[in-house]
Amino acid sequence: MGFYVPKNKVANLSKYKYQSEDRSIISQKILKPFWNQFVNIYPHWLAPNVITLSGFSFVLINLITCIFAAPDFKSEHPKWCYFTYAIGLFLYQTFDACDGLQARRTGQSGPLGELFDHCIDSLNTTVSMLVFTSVTMLGFSYYTVIMQFFLLMNFYLSTWEEYHTHKLFLSEFSGPVEGILMIIGSFALTGIFGPDIVWRMKIYQINEHFCIETFHLLFVFCGLALVFNVIYAQKNVAIFYKEHTSSKSECERKIKNSNIQLLPFFAFFAIIFMVSILDSRFINLPFIFANGLIFAFVVGRIIVAHLTIQKFPLYNLPTLLPLVTYTLSAFASHVLGYKSDSVITYLSLFQLGLALGIHGSFLNEIIYEFTTYLDIWVLTIKHPKAVKSN
Repeated sequence: MGFYVPKNKVANLSKYKYQSEDRSIISQKILKPFWNQFVNIYPHWLAPNVITLSGFSFVLINLITCIFAAPDFKSEHPKWCYFTYAIGLFLYQTFDACDGLQARRTGQSGPLGELFDHCIDSLNTTVSMLVFTSVTMLGFSYYTVIMQFFLLMNFYLSTWEEYHTHKLFLSEFSGPVEGILMIIGSFALTGIFGPDIVWRMKIYQINEHFCIETFHLLFVFCGLALVFNVIYAQKNVAIFYKEHTSSKSECERKIKNSNIQLLPFFAFFAIIFMVSILDSRFINLPFIFANGLIFAFVVGRIIVAHLTIQKFPLYNLPTLLPLVTYTLSAFASHVLGYKSDSVITYLSLFQLGLALGIHGSFLNEIIYEFTTYLDIWVLTIKHPKAVKSN
């Protein structure tokens, strides 16, 4: 057995049971009836994981379009681009919802599907954030780093909550439903009115150097949403342990330990913020994308720990990569005398390649372990089962 799934834990996959609770009115009344009809376009022989990957391809196309349309991520795009971003993100949301429906209608539900789905979602968080950053013309700035912190923290909270409660909660307002719909709407509005009106409209002039614009309200909203999600997630975890522990002291101990498990995320982003402040040239596409891959690796390990009933993976060495990259940059520039701009570019690309390799090797091992034990394939259906109607 590999490093991420010990031999004595892989058998816990047989105990897997998916649980979720969706309190979104929009999801219940509008989207789910649509998804239940949309899933019928897929043939019964199509593996659910193919649908997951296909959905992710739409947001990747959005990112590639952004890179060609506005390489600096702070220029206006051709108007048609904004509408394609809205369509691409809507298709991603639809495919992401339908992969689970396809799994149930073909009898292929299992832990590999949940792992695959959540790992793709964790990558999409950074990819879609980059597209949104380009649409709002923020470029590669401190705003971009703050935006990534907000979005990834929400995803980390959701994964942490599911690890402890064994249930995926979607509140009355959640990122996968209302959050994505709001972004889709903002893309469409940007295509109609232009980014200057939607994102750069002046609201209040504080002084000659700083003016509050509409995009600042977005950060206020994201901050409030994050505070709400922190409170909501911690409340759900606390309620779970109060209902499932025999003594008050044990309950308090488990709640305390669960809160400690939030610290690694803050430590990771403390490093990112520190590097960004020390040298803002590190706020570039490879660096941001590499940090997104490191994050996907971290939450991937939490998901695996949840599925195989392991201890929470508190320590992850790849989270130190931004600090290592900065240290190597300072050494190469100040000690060896290389040009700092070139050093930062090459080391950012080096970090991206290393993060991609780490995450890729993690997925390769986990997929091998899961498919071997469960006797299934990843992108094709090995054992067809009776088709279930929706």
